[in-house]
Amino acid sequence: MDIRIQLLVLFVALWIPICGSSLCSSQFPLLGAQEADSPGPEAKAADVYDEKANATDDIAAAVARAAKNHKRVLVVYGGNWCGWCVKLDEFFKKDRAVAKTLYYEYEVVKVDIGKFDKNMELVEKYGAQLKKDGVPYLTVLDDKGKAITNQNTGDLEEGDHHDRAKIEAFLKAQKLPPVDAEKALAKALKQASKDGRKVLLHLGAPW
Repeated sequence: MDIRIQLLVLFVALWIPICGSSLCSSQFPLLGAQEADSPGPEAKAADVYDEKANATDDIAAAVARAAKNHKRVLVVYGGNWCGWCVKLDEFFKKDRAVAKTLYYEYEVVKVDIGKFDKNMELVEKYGAQLKKDGVPYLTVLDDKGKAITNQNTGDLEEGDHHDRAKIEAFLKAQKLPPVDAEKALAKALKQASKDGRKVLLHLGAPW
């Protein structure tokens, strides 16, 4: 037998038992790459509710933005321990129609309630019935920060999920009506005439 063939056979014979041991992954990392690439423990999902947030300040800022942008404020009470609260947050983000309505018509503020022992002064201020109806719970504020409606989200559920039609109907019923363009223009022209200024008319759409 050719000496080169003999050496090759000997090399293979010696290599097989070595690779059957733990040496393959430690001394020959490329052979252990598949094991190294195996997925580790899943990363912890980010909290839905910021437990350190100042809810009063967040709502005040949202009301200011709403007044500027012709929107309303949607306050969502809940906690990170609440499965339905997490479900509702995911629904708001993943349902395209609902997400679009929220983006264009509302300033959304998520308020952490702890174990029904946190931000209770806001709950009382806006007349939310959390202890009666549970969470998640919704309050809609106008552009002056006044509560105009409260909603038990249990009424927006269907079995083990939230009902799209019910949520869309609620959000559309509470949003501000579109600005009357003719009235807005007339008001601007009147004010401009009074101040000796001109009006810049900007035509556009939210999309």
